[in-house]
Amino acid sequence: MENNNLYSDNSILYEGDLAVKYLEYLHLRKKVLSTFLIIGFFVLMLIILPSPNIARADENRLAGTDRYQTAVAISQEGWKKSDYVVLVEGDALADALCTGPLAKKYDAPILFTEKNTINRYTQNEIQRLGATKAILVGGYEAISANVEQTLKTIGIKTTDRIYGSDRYVTSVEIAKRLGTKEVALVSGVNFADALSISAVAAAKGYSILLTPADNLPEVVKMHLSNYKITRTYIIGGTGVVGKNIENQAPSPLRLAGNDRYATNRAVLDEFSKDLDFNIIYLASAENKAGLTNSLAGIALAAQTSSPLVLCGKVPIGPSQDFILKKMTVSSHLLTLGGEETIPSSVLNGYTQSQNQVLRSIFNQKGTYGPPLDKTTISGSLAIEASDITVRNTVIEGDLLLGEGIGNGTVTLENVTVKGRTTIRGGGSVDGIRCDTFMSKTLVIDVPSEKEAVIHLKGKSQVQNTIVLSNCTLDGYENTSSVGFSIVNMIRGDQVTLKGDFGTVNVACDGITAKLETTTQKTTTIKTLNANATQTISGTGTISTANINSNEVVIYVTTTTANVAKGYVAYVSGQWLSEGKNNTSIANIPIYDLSGVTGNGDATLYFSPPGGATQISLKQSIDGGATWQTSSTTSVLSSSSTSAVVTGLINGQTYLFKLIVTGGNRAGDSNTFSLVPTGVPISDFSGTIVSGLACFTFSAAANASSVVLQQSTDGGTAWVNSNTTWLDKNSTSATVTGLASGQTYTFRLVVNGGPHHGYSNTYTLGPF
Repeated sequence: MENNNLYSDNSILYEGDLAVKYLEYLHLRKKVLSTFLIIGFFVLMLIILPSPNIARADENRLAGTDRYQTAVAISQEGWKKSDYVVLVEGDALADALCTGPLAKKYDAPILFTEKNTINRYTQNEIQRLGATKAILVGGYEAISANVEQTLKTIGIKTTDRIYGSDRYVTSVEIAKRLGTKEVALVSGVNFADALSISAVAAAKGYSILLTPADNLPEVVKMHLSNYKITRTYIIGGTGVVGKNIENQAPSPLRLAGNDRYATNRAVLDEFSKDLDFNIIYLASAENKAGLTNSLAGIALAAQTSSPLVLCGKVPIGPSQDFILKKMTVSSHLLTLGGEETIPSSVLNGYTQSQNQVLRSIFNQKGTYGPPLDKTTISGSLAIEASDITVRNTVIEGDLLLGEGIGNGTVTLENVTVKGRTTIRGGGSVDGIRCDTFMSKTLVIDVPSEKEAVIHLKGKSQVQNTIVLSNCTLDGYENTSSVGFSIVNMIRGDQVTLKGDFGTVNVACDGITAKLETTTQKTTTIKTLNANATQTISGTGTISTANINSNEVVIYVTTTTANVAKGYVAYVSGQWLSEGKNNTSIANIPIYDLSGVTGNGDATLYFSPPGGATQISLKQSIDGGATWQTSSTTSVLSSSSTSAVVTGLINGQTYLFKLIVTGGNRAGDSNTFSLVPTGVPISDFSGTIVSGLACFTFSAAANASSVVLQQSTDGGTAWVNSNTTWLDKNSTSATVTGLASGQTYTFRLVVNGGPHHGYSNTYTLGPF
């Protein structure tokens, strides 16, 4: 039922509430800054030390210790590489509200920055992604020019800033970049409503426009008119977006409930046919922390057209009912944010709803199904063990090949799945073997450390394959014309293709597809739609390649290459520009320089500088002000695609670039930043002696500094311990001044040398 007033549970987020929270934050920050002045050296150490990847808290949660690290965890889940990143100031929720569709357009993660500096976690993530372009959402009062300068030192070549005089103008400026005919109109104050529509809008390409409750801004009104909007989805009741605004909107459709959760349910119900429920994201809108975490997850959910379901700290009726109604045997729940945002008790309650999904479970090895006649499973089927054969079976619902299969094998003989098939297990060479297997949709979503292997033989046919992780698609033994009709590569970094394929769509940056051919069978792709940076290697043929992105490298034989306007590509040994098989191309410097670090060294990768007469690799330690020639293990030539640089100092930030003379890659390449890291000390241990903490460890050879740190919260916050001076020769330390009854976690922080980084942690106490 539509609510004509404010939400009955007072769940609206008032600007005043946010202001109070922000003042509290400033007060806290003042205290923290005072403490930092006392331990300034410690802060400097943290800035120059490398940060590790943000680990997955568990299989059902994407979270870090704060909003910045949570955004990084979300980025690491969805992107192996990305040419673009979208940056938003971590406290500017209004600016972040409308960025989801923009991030989806550029297949970019949403990351958070401070106003004047970029935290090390965000910096490291930008470098891991290999991003060269940054879209900054917000004016200079939100993200300063100093941030732009920092971006240049970590590999960002171009920045694009989108902002307006207020949040409403900013929303219009973002909408102009999208240019869509359908929009969502939401409150510029009630952020929960914007969150409800954000993932849907991003997946469908709708713009999100902000408005006050009672007065449609003139700039928004002009956009609705100038872009000839054909449909306006108004999110929330008339208390948050008034009736008079609805009357001014083209073809309005209001989606609202009596609170934020019911509104979220109304939005999801309206677009349920457009959503994919294989992954369901749980998001919090109860406070600023929950909203920020959720906003970072919009682009991730949009990748797979997944729903974003609003949850609270206790089970919410509309949310729980919706999940139970839409959950399938293969649905996977992912929570955005930590325990303090959505407790495990709530997550577990939703997970238990999956037990109510009608399904059969095969979890004992053996053969299921009759030898000759066919049998029908009226619901869905979950296979959760290896060495299982299912034969002569029609599955009316969905089929899940679960993680219980591990690296084992499952065989499907004469099996038809009328719903969708999802693979989360089967990483052996034999993998999932399918003989005369039929499925409309196949989703491959195995844990990141595994690779699924799917074999089709006989008259098998899969109409639509969705790739969310590394896999091998093997259709060598298939006798139908095309076993895999359409393959959509959305996530992952390595896919191997064997056999005949219809259409292959690549939507994620950095993926490498390898075509493998035998003496009996040539691997073929009828149509390749390259919509993101990628490399196609191996042996085989592509009939038609439609190239809609830069940094597309195709080594296999391609009959026709259609390069879209503004792009260039390397196809079958030559560079092509806009048009059909157009080889008339200007000089293109190398733009894909990337690399990984080692212990005092680094390995750089790049496309071959064909025809070059001289190649030089340069390095800089002052952000590119001065350059010197790198020491490499081999001489670079026109056919080189990598270089190993030695003699580097661990902990030092290096900027690299190639300078090419001659050939069609002449000029300076893009720059790439790396910080060599060593092998951290791993034998750090200690004991309690007379109220003191006594430690022993290996010496940190050649280190410029060694600091012992302690934490009272399990490793979230660290301070320097009270010890005697430590240096590269130290092998023991004694910590004094510890509080009685307190338990501490300790670690060593080593800067420079072969042991640069953080040691293992060691917990002692209570003292």
